[in-house]
Amino acid sequence: MSTGLAVVTGASGGIGEAIARRLASDGMRVVLLARRADRLAALAVETGGVSYAVDLSDGDATAAVCAQILAEQGVPDVVINNAGAGRFLAIEETSNEEAADQIALPYLAAFHVTRGFIEPMLKRGSGTVLQINSPVSVVPWPGAVGYAASRFALRGFTEALRQDLWGTGINVASLTPARVHSDYFEANPGSVDRVPKVEALVGTMTPAQVADSVVAVLRHRPNRDPTCRGAGRCSLRSRGCSRGPSRGCSA
Repeated sequence: MSTGLAVVTGASGGIGEAIARRLASDGMRVVLLARRADRLAALAVETGGVSYAVDLSDGDATAAVCAQILAEQGVPDVVINNAGAGRFLAIEETSNEEAADQIALPYLAAFHVTRGFIEPMLKRGSGTVLQINSPVSVVPWPGAVGYAASRFALRGFTEALRQDLWGTGINVASLTPARVHSDYFEANPGSVDRVPKVEALVGTMTPAQVADSVVAVLRHRPNRDPTCRGAGRCSLRSRGCSRGPSRGCSA
C-alpha cells in the first residue's frame, strides 16, 4: 500500500477526494478522474497526482481516457470506483431520463472504468478493483427507487466480477460506508428529509473516515465487502458463496 498506482473516480470532492488524499499521503501515485476539471487539477497539484477530466457515463470517452492513462502512467495497481450520483425520488417522481442517469452513475461508470483497465491487469496478474457503495444496497429505504436500483446493480457487478476474476490474482471488493457528510447532500437538497431515520439506522461517517476504511480493506480484506455503521465499525456482509467460485454452490 505504500507504493503503486491508484485510479480514483469521482475524485473532485467528498469521498473520492478524501480517498485520493489518503492514498497519496501513504505514498501511492494517484490518478484522479471526474467531470470537474478545475477541481481535479487543483487536487492533482496538492497530491502530486495527475488528473483526467471525463464523463464516466460515456463509454467511448472513458475507454479513450483509460487508454491514455495506460500509455502515460502505466497499469494501475488499484482501481477505486467511487463516482456516483442520483437523487432520492419515488418512481412517480423519476423521469425515464433520470432513471437512466442513475444507472449510468455509479454502475455503468464502474463498468466502463474497470473494463478499460482489466485486460492489462489480467496480463500482469495482480491488482484490486474496489467499489464504494451505499447502505441502500444492503437495506433499501422508501422514496429512492432509482438510486437503490443503481446501487444494487453496483453490488451485483462487484459480486459477479469477483466470480469472473477468482484465481487470477486480481482482488474485487466493495466498501459500504455509513451515511457520509459530504457535498452530495448539498447538491441534492431534501434527500435526507425523505428518510429521517437513515442516520439512526446506518450511522454516519466523514469522508476521511471512509478513506481510512478503504485503506484497511486494501490492506486486509481485498476480496471482501465490509459494511460500516460508523468509523471503526465495519463488518463483513454474509454473501454465501460470493467470495469464491459458485460452481459448487447450490442456489
